[in-house]
Amino acid sequence: MALKIKYPTKIHLLRGNHEDKWINNAFGFAEECNTRLNEDPGEPESVFNRINELFDWLPLAAIIEDKIVCLHGGIGSTLSSLEQIEAIQRPLEVIHEVSTPEQQLVVDILWSDPTDNDQELGIQPNFIRDPNGTGNIVKFGPDRVKQFLENNGMSIILRAHEC
Repeated sequence: MALKIKYPTKIHLLRGNHEDKWINNAFGFAEECNTRLNEDPGEPESVFNRINELFDWLPLAAIIEDKIVCLHGGIGSTLSSLEQIEAIQRPLEVIHEVSTPEQQLVVDILWSDPTDNDQELGIQPNFIRDPNGTGNIVKFGPDRVKQFLENNGMSIILRAHEC
């Protein structure tokens, strides 16, 4: 965030799967704020809540030179057009127990991964990220990538989830 403030036109922030209040609480950020800042993360004005409010406004994707789609996870089973991403309202609280198509779209963008090899086509279960087998977190095959890129006039999907 410091780089974004220092270089506002050169640094672009995208939301990832850890820019999420539930994840931040579960993995210790709330406790870290409590310990280091001596504040109650449950207070509306706390650093913990303010940072998570910022995360709720971050974009889920960016387009570079009209050819490269940047997003954290992937296209999953539901993303077929860039317009779907544009239609997602902010602020956006990520819902982990998916019950609507929009919630599934957000989970796909933040959590999905490509299949392990190019011979695995379509949509595959992602048992590593979805050990309960809900089917909400998936892997997408190269056929899905090719179709998505063709449908949207793009050349590359640039992602960060497994970097």
